[in-house]
Amino acid sequence: MNRTQQYKGNQRSGFKRKRNESGNDEVGASKIRKKMRDMQRLLKNKERLPAQAITESKRKLRALQYELGERLIDEKERKMASKYHKVKHFERKKVERKIKQMKKSLEEEKEEDKKKKIQADLDELKINELYIREYPKTVPYVSLYPKENENDEVSVTRKQRILSEIRSALANGDKNLHEFKKSYREKYKQKLIKQGDIVIEPLAEDEEQPKEEEKNRVDEDEDDFFEK
Repeated sequence: MNRTQQYKGNQRSGFKRKRNESGNDEVGASKIRKKMRDMQRLLKNKERLPAQAITESKRKLRALQYELGERLIDEKERKMASKYHKVKHFERKKVERKIKQMKKSLEEEKEEDKKKKIQADLDELKINELYIREYPKTVPYVSLYPKENENDEVSVTRKQRILSEIRSALANGDKNLHEFKKSYREKYKQKLIKQGDIVIEPLAEDEEQPKEEEKNRVDEDEDDFFEK
């Protein structure tokens, strides 16, 4: 079983996240790592423990590993949100002004053909607004209105890809983009697993094996997608 499968198994084994009340993910991650080291030291002397205690200790260790992974993702999202706060705020205000102007034009326009064109432009602006508000926080933000390098191939490709994914998500009923955002957390999680930042202990023999097959690796283009 690969590490991604084991991580998914932890999710299906009933492990639930504990809210980090302090809001400091780095401190939270440090505490979790300390608990993991304590649990690993305990398991090094497992010959002194009864079988049930060993199984329970392994389960607790995997629960901590799962929680560490979630904290690392939260930490990444927090840093990225802070890094791009100003540019996203500026762009959001710009799009909101354009939407307001477009709505006014739509109300004032009498010709049906022109109204259709204005409505299409308005719909596109609303997609842009969602792009700014719901842009995945595990991925470097690509500006809708870049002041430089506007034709950069990597940035243009990433921007068009995310815009396309937002449209597809809406078309498939993901109106609040919950699944869209969740998918990017999962992609980043797999990257952490591949890098070894999240290490998952194997399931105990008496625990249920996950049925769903997961990808064994993250494609190279996905790796590049998350680079700063």
